[in-house]
Amino acid sequence: MSDLETNTNSDIKEIQPTKEKIYSKKSDDEDDDEDKNFRGKDGDGKYPKKNTKYKRKVCKFTADKQLAAALNYKRVDILERFITNRGKILPRRITGTSAKWQRILVREIKKARAAGLLPYKVL
Repeated sequence: MSDLETNTNSDIKEIQPTKEKIYSKKSDDEDDDEDKNFRGKDGDGKYPKKNTKYKRKVCKFTADKQLAAALNYKRVDILERFITNRGKILPRRITGTSAKWQRILVREIKKARAAGLLPYKVL
């Protein structure tokens, strides 16, 4: 009993481990190659590859020059590929068309709507 009573706060502090600084600042000169989960640039200055599960979308008009030459407001079969069943124009991120061809495509769709070949809106 005498041992328990004689313990002071200083003795208790000595028994408990002190918290050391877990994170140390690394200088920019140090190499991070030993870090397995390093997510930045690797030693070659390249970023790691993204998920290659998805196929990159390619502009159909840039890839096929004949399709680009045939793009006209009268060719409803081509224009229907780029509108929904409700009559809305599909955005670039869905179709994969480039900005240049998306502007031309929208212009031709609007001409076809004005001529009555495509619907403005389907209920």
